[in-house]
Amino acid sequence: MTIRKTILLTGLALSASAVLYAQPGPARRPLPKNWSHLDPAKDSIAGISLSEAYELLKGRTSQPVVVGIIDSGVDIEHEDLKDVIWKNPKETPDNNIDEDKNGYIDDVTGWNFMGAKDGTTYETDQEEVTQIYVLWKDKYDKADPKKLKGRALEEYAMYQKAKERFEKGYKANEAKRLAVSDSAKFFAALNTLKPQLQGKPFEIGSINTLDAGADPITGAVKSVLGEVFTEQFRSFDIMFRLLERAYPRLKDALLAETKKTFNPDIQGRKMVGDNPADPNERFYGSPKLIIGESEELAMHGTHVAGIVGAKRGNNLGVDGIADNVRIMTVAVVPSNGDERDKDVANGIRYAVDNGAKVINMSFGKRFSPFKPQVDAAIRYAEERDVLIVHASGNNAENYDSIPAYPRPEYEDGTTARNFMTVGNSTAYLNESLPARSSNYGSRTVDLFAPGSDIESTIPRNNYAAFTGTSMAAPCVAGVAALLRSYFPNLTAVQVKDILMKSVYKPQLNVLRPSSKQQVPFSSLSVSGGIVNAAQAVKLALGK
Repeated sequence: MTIRKTILLTGLALSASAVLYAQPGPARRPLPKNWSHLDPAKDSIAGISLSEAYELLKGRTSQPVVVGIIDSGVDIEHEDLKDVIWKNPKETPDNNIDEDKNGYIDDVTGWNFMGAKDGTTYETDQEEVTQIYVLWKDKYDKADPKKLKGRALEEYAMYQKAKERFEKGYKANEAKRLAVSDSAKFFAALNTLKPQLQGKPFEIGSINTLDAGADPITGAVKSVLGEVFTEQFRSFDIMFRLLERAYPRLKDALLAETKKTFNPDIQGRKMVGDNPADPNERFYGSPKLIIGESEELAMHGTHVAGIVGAKRGNNLGVDGIADNVRIMTVAVVPSNGDERDKDVANGIRYAVDNGAKVINMSFGKRFSPFKPQVDAAIRYAEERDVLIVHASGNNAENYDSIPAYPRPEYEDGTTARNFMTVGNSTAYLNESLPARSSNYGSRTVDLFAPGSDIESTIPRNNYAAFTGTSMAAPCVAGVAALLRSYFPNLTAVQVKDILMKSVYKPQLNVLRPSSKQQVPFSSLSVSGGIVNAAQAVKLALGK
C-alpha cells in the first residue's frame, strides 16, 4: 500500500497519498480554505470545531509539545514552519561532534535515515516486494522449508509471496513500458476500455472493475488510468481528452516510473552506506535533507507538518492545529517506492529518545519483512508514553481484512494502546462524508478526520491542497498535540481515550468508500465518528 507515489501530469503533482477524488452529486460551493477547522453545528461542515476548542482554552497556559513527523522530510526553512521547527538544544550545527551522545552527529532539527552524510537523499526506492526479493533471494530461493523453523519459516513464506508479486509486478511493468512507448498500442487499448466506463459513477472502483481481458497492454493501460485518476478530470470524458493531449508528457513520466520501483538493480540506497539486510543497525544517515529541484522529496512531509503546526496567526498561508508545537523532522519515506522497516523502527526510536510526545506516520505498505523490529519500536514508544498516529491508506478497502503495515497488533497477539489509525472524511454532512478513497474498518480504523482538499505547506514557501488519509492523520496528531500541550499530565493512552470518546457522531447513512452501498457512518470505524477538538478539550477539562 504505497501512500506517496508521485507522477507529474500536465504540470500537476498527483500524489497517491493525496489522491483527489471528486465527490458525487451536484456542484457545491467552494470550500473555505480552513474548512477542516470549522464546526459541524455552526457551519454545516464536518470540521473539528477548532475555534470552539481555543475558546475553551482561553486563560490556560500551555507548554511546547514535540511532534515527530516521520515522513519524507520537511522544508525547515518554509515561511510558515521555520518558527515551529524543533531545535535540539544539546547540539551545535555542523561541528561534526555528537554533543548529546545519542549516536546522531549534528542532529539539530531531526534526522534523515535516507541520506548520505552530506544530506544528498535518494528519491526512489523499490517496492517492498522488490526489496524482499533482493534481500532474501540468496537466503531463501533454494531453501528447503522442511528444514526451517520459527522466524526463518515465516520469512520463507513471506519471501515466496513477495517473489510471486515481484515477478507479476515486473511483467506488468514491462507491459506498461511497451504500452506507453507506442502511441498506437496505447490508444488502441484505451479505446477498448472506454465503452466500459461510459455512464459509470466517477470513482476509482469503476476503473478497478474494468475487464482488460488477457491482453497485457490493455491491462497496463488500465493501470495507467488508475494512476492518473484524479479530481482534476471531473469526468471520464475529460480524462480521455486530457490523456490525448498530455500523452507526450505522460509517456516520459511513466517510462521513468517503469525504470524504478520494480527494478531489482536500483542502487539509490547505496549512498546511505548502511546494510539493508541488517534490521538492527541504528546509526546511519544524515542530519540534513537536500530538497532537489523537483521538490517531490519533501513535498509530502512538509504538507503533513503544516497541518499539525503551521505557525498560527502570522498572516501567512495556513494555520496549523496546535499553537505550541515543535516539529521534529524524521525522514524515512522516499518519493517513490516503499519505506524500509529498519528506517521506520529507527525513526520511531529517534523521535521518542529526543522528546517527541506525538508521532505522525502517514505511510504504509503490504509487507513488513522486519516486523519484530518495528513492533519493538512501537512498544518502546508505548512504554515511554508517546502517542503514534497512523494513516489507514487510500485503497477504499476494509482495513480489518487486508495486510497493512505498520499496525498496532504485535506478533505476540497483544495490541499497542498508544497507536491510532485514521480514516479520511470530507467536508460534506451527507452520504459523501467518508472520502471515496479512504480505507475503513469497524475494528481497526479508530476514527475519521478531515483529509479531503486540505490546504497546507509545501516546499519553497508554497501551499497546495491535497487529499488522503495522509492528511487526516496529522489532523488527529494536531489535536493530540493540542491536548498534550494544554494538559501535560495526560498520558498518551489517556489522550487516545479522550479522542475516541469525544468524536462527533453524525447520524448518517453514507456511501461505503468506492461503493454504491449505503451503510451507517458509525460502522466504518471503532469510535464511529470524526475527531472533534472542542469536545476533546471539554473532556480534558472534566466538563
